[in-house]
Amino acid sequence: MLGTIDCFAVAQSFFILTTILFIFVSMMFLNRSRHLQKKLSGMIEALAAKNKELEDVRQSSQNVLSPFIPETSKSIIVSIDPAGKITDVNEYATEIFKYTRDEMVGHEVFGTIFPVPEKKDSLQANIVSRIFTNPKLYVEHETENIKKNGERFWISWTNRVIYDDAGQPVEIRSVGFDITKRKRLEEELRYLASVDPLTGVLNRQALLEAGARELKRAIRYKRQLSILVLKLNYFHGINEMGNDPGFSDEIIRQAVAICRKATRDSDYIGRVGDVEFAIVLPETPAENAAFLAERLKEKIQEKNLKESNSFFVSATFGIAGKTSKEDTIDSLLLKALNALQEADKNTRQQYIKQDSRKGLK
Repeated sequence: MLGTIDCFAVAQSFFILTTILFIFVSMMFLNRSRHLQKKLSGMIEALAAKNKELEDVRQSSQNVLSPFIPETSKSIIVSIDPAGKITDVNEYATEIFKYTRDEMVGHEVFGTIFPVPEKKDSLQANIVSRIFTNPKLYVEHETENIKKNGERFWISWTNRVIYDDAGQPVEIRSVGFDITKRKRLEEELRYLASVDPLTGVLNRQALLEAGARELKRAIRYKRQLSILVLKLNYFHGINEMGNDPGFSDEIIRQAVAICRKATRDSDYIGRVGDVEFAIVLPETPAENAAFLAERLKEKIQEKNLKESNSFFVSATFGIAGKTSKEDTIDSLLLKALNALQEADKNTRQQYIKQDSRKGLK
């Protein structure tokens, strides 16, 4: 009986030891499995990161000319070296500029896609060196460009300077979009904002701006400058319908046409009132402006004598010339207007005394 109990106790002890050993070994394998799983997860994440890095490199190599836009975009892509020569272009660039690839690559950018600058020190002439020297200032810029057939158009460029391993700039890669329509619209808007719609001469604000620039130049270089202001006047009898015809748009346009024909390209004509016009005359003393006023007066009278005997148009003038560096365009215009007012009063009184036709006032 005792021997049976001993055997049972031994067996029970063996079973307990075996169970403990199994649990211990299982825990070891479980910990090892977790460690391996964690290590495997890290390897998978590292592999995914490496694959993404390789994919970025692959995309970069495929799109080496177009780092800013998708391949499907209709964009002009041009690469330029520090010497100002084209090193690469995309197919769309050849379509836009009307060149073959061989006619662009290896050729100077000026004379190929940029017009040759008239001045060597102009911004356009130095645009390539400026981009290489200050790339942050020229990430974006706009240029007037030229096609093979001589047609000019505008492009908005986005630029990126490429550096070699030594950190030296070796290439500009530029992506451009045709903005000719926008530029033309801007020009039209500027024109409409600066001219009188009836006569096509400058409006008051544009004339003052132009006059201020010319006066500043005259003061700096000690040159002459005058302002001539003219006012159209009419003296007439009652017309066939018994009405006062007043000024027609055509009469005003004819008077402006006379002024344009008698003045120089460097002069500025602007409308400063209903029937008042001012002419800024650079490099002109007041006495020469007076000669111009007499010539304009004769031309305007000749025009009216030929076309109408019942409607007589005359012009009176006021003149002011630069006298000191304290002069401003506003002060000169005010002097000219005051002189015009006095001349206009004297002229009207003279015509009233000389003409007793019915209806004159």
